[in-house]
Formats: sequence, C-alpha cells, structure tokens
Amino acid sequence: LALGQHTDDLAESFIMSLLHNGKLNTMKAHYVAEEHPVRIIRPLFHVRDSQTRQFARLFSVPLISDNCPACFEAPQERHRVKMLLASQEAIFP
Repeated sequence: LALGQHTDDLAESFIMSLLHNGKLNTMKAHYVAEEHPVRIIRPLFHVRDSQTRQFARLFSVPLISDNCPACFEAPQERHRVKMLLASQEAIFP
C-alpha cells in the first residue's frame, strides 16, 4: 500500500510526537503492518512538500489542502507545527 506522506509530513509528525508524547518517533518509510500482511511504503519519503506542489502545478494536478482522516476537526496542531518548522527553516535554511 503506497501512501503519499512526504519529508515535511514526517518532520511534523516527529515534532508533534516529541512535544506531545515525549518520544522521538515518526512514520516509517516502509514496514509490514502487524495486523494484516500488507507492506506499507511511503515513496515520497525524501521529497519536500514544495516539490510536490511544484510538480502538481507543472502537470495541472489539483492540490488538496491538508486533510487528516483521523482528525474530526481542522488539523490545527499540525498547522502550528508546520508554521514552527517554516520559521526555523527561514532562520536556518
């Protein structure tokens, strides 16, 4: 099963895990699910969000805003972490 998370998603998940759970965890690039014999892969693991957006514009692929199916309201915390990382990247490119 191929999922579309990219480098920025993994960095955001890492920071959220650190801040909320006190653990240094993020999503794995590939693994076999324990409950089902399914291999999960994230082929965009080394691709930045800006690169996926550039590709989408170049090939007229519609962009979908951040949408976490596990969240029942707007993913506000992920947005805050995204802004935190963007501000740090502006200082430390």
